[in-house]
Amino acid sequence: MLLKLRILSYLKTPKNYLTTTGPRKKTWKKVIQSIVNSGVKCVIVGGSVSTMALHYLDNYKIMVIRIMSKFEIRRIAKSIGATLLVRLGAPTPEEMGYADRIYTDEIGSHKCIIIERKSDENKLATILLRGSTNNLLENIEHAIEGGVNSYRSLCKDANFIPGAGASEMFLATELREYAKTCSGLEQYSITKFGESFEIVPRTLAENAGLNVNEVMANLNTSNSQDSKIGIDIFNGELKNAFDLGVYDHLESKKWALRFSLEAVMTILRVDQIIVAKPAGGPNLNKKPPANEADEF
Repeated sequence: MLLKLRILSYLKTPKNYLTTTGPRKKTWKKVIQSIVNSGVKCVIVGGSVSTMALHYLDNYKIMVIRIMSKFEIRRIAKSIGATLLVRLGAPTPEEMGYADRIYTDEIGSHKCIIIERKSDENKLATILLRGSTNNLLENIEHAIEGGVNSYRSLCKDANFIPGAGASEMFLATELREYAKTCSGLEQYSITKFGESFEIVPRTLAENAGLNVNEVMANLNTSNSQDSKIGIDIFNGELKNAFDLGVYDHLESKKWALRFSLEAVMTILRVDQIIVAKPAGGPNLNKKPPANEADEF
């Protein structure tokens, strides 16, 4: 059975406790003694620690972890259920966090501090990624971040729309039809804005190695009849996106459309372009010749 460790987190040590001579020496001993009596086995700080404080902590076999990142120390406090304190002294039981084990280990030639908490109350976990190159690690990290964010969005809103380029082609078709009802320059703007949505199914076809012109023509015809028709990248056929199991999150799609619309409106609001030219008058040092004889 693993021994539960009580964790105390400090943001920063006050400057008036950094001296190690005179009355402050006794004060440090009282402070550390009160922390020991509360049952703390590890202290996590976000600032500097004086030599005298480290001396007393080492005598009482208390681990000290220094973390300079405020984001990391807040994350650790949240994961173990601790409260960040700005005072020195014994914490209350409600302010202390708990962990099953804290130890250091070397992972990929990097020394890491590992905090384990095998409890049902723990809502955080760490995913360790290893790869041969930094580029591979970045791609894996982006894939995991996308999956985690998708699950987070799913918990907030469980509505989905057809993927595989079906929803983008549907928007492009509807915008082109709406543009026909407008007149003037607005018609060209709406038409081009609708054509911009075709970049998603076109990119899918290009990455899959398909005949882009043929796929886009067939998709335009099929999607006008059924808005759920998308591209099957494995065989190049056009199928129902729900049958393929390809979905797009509705709320994420709404925000993407909102940002793209704001970008377009910002560009359309530009009614004049000012070109900066070099300042100053003509070059007086270079005088033109008075006549052809002077030129020779």
